[in-house]
Amino acid sequence: MDTISDSDGLARAYQHGDFYIHGTTMYVAGSHTAKDWYDDFTKIPVWGDLRESTRYQEALKAFRESNVKIDTLVGHSLGGSVVLEMQKNFEGLKTRTYGAPVFNPMGGEEPVDRYRNWFDPSSVFDRSAERSFKTNPFNSYNLTHDYRNIGGRFNDTQILQNNDDGKMML
Repeated sequence: MDTISDSDGLARAYQHGDFYIHGTTMYVAGSHTAKDWYDDFTKIPVWGDLRESTRYQEALKAFRESNVKIDTLVGHSLGGSVVLEMQKNFEGLKTRTYGAPVFNPMGGEEPVDRYRNWFDPSSVFDRSAERSFKTNPFNSYNLTHDYRNIGGRFNDTQILQNNDDGKMML
């Protein structure tokens, strides 16, 4: 099977509505409906229960009904929060997120596979995410809250893993 970049997978998730499955990777789109924006304010980042959100419920249903064993989840924004929550609830899943509204203001977590752009208001409190600088924020409607400038560097077969020294590597 062909590999696709995270940017392509997430774009397909937005095009298909909420998620897209390619091989053993599931891509989960961020907020783009009124229900999603409601869930953004009532379920994340530190209040409410994300598992009650529409996006989580739809992703969970697709994950359980998939004909393949999904082992990697990739999400943008609200989709990033969803995949991180799914990782907590299902053992052995690997995740990669872009612009997820993670509340980690002090940083210092173990190495994580999370990415964000400088000046992204949605992920501003994720101090453990690797930060990128988007050189032209005006080339997309969501300015700095974008995944395409970073997501093109990764594909559906890449994920951070510990090497023998305990350091994270691709």
